[in-house]
Amino acid sequence: MSRFVLIFVAAALSLPSLALAKRVAQAEVKPVVYQGVLYIAPNDDGRRAYIEAWDVRTNKKLWDLTIFVNRIDPKLEEDIQWVFIKALRVQNGALIVMPERGKTYQVDLKTRAVT
Repeated sequence: MSRFVLIFVAAALSLPSLALAKRVAQAEVKPVVYQGVLYIAPNDDGRRAYIEAWDVRTNKKLWDLTIFVNRIDPKLEEDIQWVFIKALRVQNGALIVMPERGKTYQVDLKTRAVT
């Protein structure tokens, strides 16, 4: 019996801890409504941060726009490299997109230009 316990403990200690390399769940981003259009950040892919625009009246998708692409280093664990959008807001007719880290992006809602 003690031999089995010793083998089990040794095996458990030799396994890498899966929890150490995993990231916490991405934030759920509150949608923003501006001039009859609902803007959302799906946050379904940590490699590509994008927003979608939906018509509030018809509930039809109008467009989607990539805000930034997160390049993944294949030598590192992928999920700890993902970057998600954490917040959206409208300011002076522009959609402000705030990622978890890095710079804040501004989307001109008329031209869809990202700066």
